[in-house]
Amino acid sequence: MNNEQNHIIETADRLNRVRQARALALLSPLKRDLLRLIPVLLHYHRAGYPGYNGPMTPSGVFEYAPSEQELLACDTLGLVRPMVHLVKQAAIEGVYSMGSMSSFGQNPKSDIDVWLVHDRLLSKEECRLLEEKSGLLTTWFAQYGLEVNFYLVHPEQFSVCSADKASPLRAIGNEHSGSAQHWLLLEEFYRSQVCLAGKKVAWWPNAQDSPQLLFLGDVSQIPACEYFGASLWQLYKGLDKPHKALLKVLLLESYAAQYPNTEFISEKVWQHTIEGDFSSANDSYFLLYESIENYLIAQEDPRRLEIARRCFYLKCGVRLSEPDQAKDWRYHKLNDLVESWHWSKSLLETLDNCERWHCGQLQWFNEQLNELMLGCYQTLLQFASTHKLSESLKLSELGLLTRKLHTYFSSDTDQLIGLNRLWSDSISEQELTIVYSHNLQEYCLYCCPPNRRAFIGQRAVYRSKSRAKLLAWAVMNGVSEKMTRWYELANGERKSVGLTKASQCLIGVFKPLAKRVSKMDLYQPWRYRKLVFMLNFNSDSTAQWQGQEVMVDYLNANIFSLGRAEQNMLESIDLLCLNSWGEWHCHHYHGELAILEALAFVTPGIRRSAEDLKVEVVSGSARLQAQFELTVKNLVRRAARLSWKVSSSATLVYPLKVAKVQYGLFFNSKGMVYQDLKDAKAFYQQLTKSMLIELPRPNLGNEPFSMVPAVIQDFAAKGAIQYFLRQSDDDLDIFVLNEKNELNHYIQKGTSVDELVSEVSHFHAFEEPEISTQRFNLPQFFRLMRVDGRLQVIPFGLSVEEAEMDF
Repeated sequence: MNNEQNHIIETADRLNRVRQARALALLSPLKRDLLRLIPVLLHYHRAGYPGYNGPMTPSGVFEYAPSEQELLACDTLGLVRPMVHLVKQAAIEGVYSMGSMSSFGQNPKSDIDVWLVHDRLLSKEECRLLEEKSGLLTTWFAQYGLEVNFYLVHPEQFSVCSADKASPLRAIGNEHSGSAQHWLLLEEFYRSQVCLAGKKVAWWPNAQDSPQLLFLGDVSQIPACEYFGASLWQLYKGLDKPHKALLKVLLLESYAAQYPNTEFISEKVWQHTIEGDFSSANDSYFLLYESIENYLIAQEDPRRLEIARRCFYLKCGVRLSEPDQAKDWRYHKLNDLVESWHWSKSLLETLDNCERWHCGQLQWFNEQLNELMLGCYQTLLQFASTHKLSESLKLSELGLLTRKLHTYFSSDTDQLIGLNRLWSDSISEQELTIVYSHNLQEYCLYCCPPNRRAFIGQRAVYRSKSRAKLLAWAVMNGVSEKMTRWYELANGERKSVGLTKASQCLIGVFKPLAKRVSKMDLYQPWRYRKLVFMLNFNSDSTAQWQGQEVMVDYLNANIFSLGRAEQNMLESIDLLCLNSWGEWHCHHYHGELAILEALAFVTPGIRRSAEDLKVEVVSGSARLQAQFELTVKNLVRRAARLSWKVSSSATLVYPLKVAKVQYGLFFNSKGMVYQDLKDAKAFYQQLTKSMLIELPRPNLGNEPFSMVPAVIQDFAAKGAIQYFLRQSDDDLDIFVLNEKNELNHYIQKGTSVDELVSEVSHFHAFEEPEISTQRFNLPQFFRLMRVDGRLQVIPFGLSVEEAEMDF
């Protein structure tokens, strides 16, 4: 190596030592020792050490020998000191932390992301064993309160074209961005990495590959088409940590604004470094904020800048309003920065008290973050629309990301959106009060007792047309817990006791929340996992009913048509539905036909659901509670059995009297319809005209059936656009079900499944005119294929190994 190259390496190594010192300075003594043990436990693989999973797991880090401090860390954690020796053929080229560690963004709750760059010759089985060991190490570190996530990285992961089938790119998952971002991920690694052991990273501009250095690729010219996938990935990560994701999405927006002459943070870090600036100003997270600030000032956008400043401050975890706050290496720089922002003392105290924010504060901040993130996404979408979708972005992964985002950013007013607690440990309230607003014709939820003075300065934390939805939202988000008392302004004690009791019943509904959502769940149409019927919360005539409940039981009377007056005692239903995509919805029905409308709505989803579907009933009525709960639960279970029993050629009928009318509940392969049985002729005419029994059935070409396969009906899901594709030698059979389950069929010549999926995905991602209302509702794609003689629906782009991965 020449003198200039040596000088560059020594300068980069100095920055690495500074970063290591900064990282250690922000950790407790125990966590410092745990950090030092990371390379030790990867280099030495022996029985009795954490992570040991058998003798075949590859080990050894390139030219690594433990320091005295690392050996002392073994003593502290009760590990036998290893015999110091060099490994001839190291399985790991280097161990690197990346992300917020050693930067302004490192706070007491920060995790440590570690890249293990392994030897390119490791087999799949060896990589699997190394990954298994990494998982065991993550579990071991967690018992000491330190979250360490390991990522296996192939040394050619970035330099090999990801469109190539031989690409070692990881599949997308909870912590792996898969094909969603590529070069932008490497740029983040370059600007923030700390070498813990192994080869030094050649991350500076115009770096050259060398046997002694790790060079993963050149990030000076990142393709424009990658910004779209990267923004989707950051929005997805923002579902858990929106304050962190917002900063990254804003950075992407600022990068895109400079394209094609983008100055990346990694370049700014290097410029500071070669100028000899190793101060706190030369920090990847601080420079990230500075880039965002310069961009938003140039955009004359003070509102977004203010929210970005709050996110940056909260991410740092330094509490400037607290006099006993430790003054670490970041303190004075951050203090100067905050003074230049002219924040008030009260704002600073509010931000420093973030762990005790109540649900109203959290909701306001969540709304700001979501609005800003979607605004950034819209800007990046317009930027990306002039370019093709990145060839490296797998269309199946695009579908997964957008589907997950659709469950959170949906414009569906019936959906119950979870409140991100951000930093708050608990947001439960002792007292909650419902107030009906005659102006808005809505019920409003307040976090205070029913004392008119208590409402001064308060704003409603949630609004809805139904009381039940307020209860469900509060319990789902932990605002209402076991000790919470509920009240309703201008209503008596009896109503308050009823609301409190109902909220406690709902705790049992929401506590054992959904099973994990796997990739297979998101690739397939949603199906119900749990149904909760909340009865008579808006209106309740049982309070005026003079009858005896024991006689209702004795006579086995019909509560939908009770007594001589044949009165339907069920006046309102709020239907809570948990589906396999992890979404909760609340649908409201009222009036005499509420039970029939609810059943007709829910039956198609029940038909797709498994037989372990959970059905629960919570009654808000003053009387007949037990009778309501038993009758409705039995009726829904009967509807479920009939739905699962019917075939495409059969219709099953169940009679049910509601008020003064005898109805027929007709179950077929599409769901359920109800009709007054007194007028059978009119009913059958309606059945014929409306095609209520089956979908329109176009011809399948050379398929031996003249009707649409029943399997398509089994996959039909309202609210989703679904493409069913069948490839023949020259043609592509295409069946499309829109959001209303209306079916179209056409044949396209001279195209393949992959080409059509790419074309349709691009249209929906960039050119759909209604993108502002359904921005993430991209279509689902399925292949129609014969397996063992039977026509089956196979989700597009899903491998068997990935099917059960969490997402």
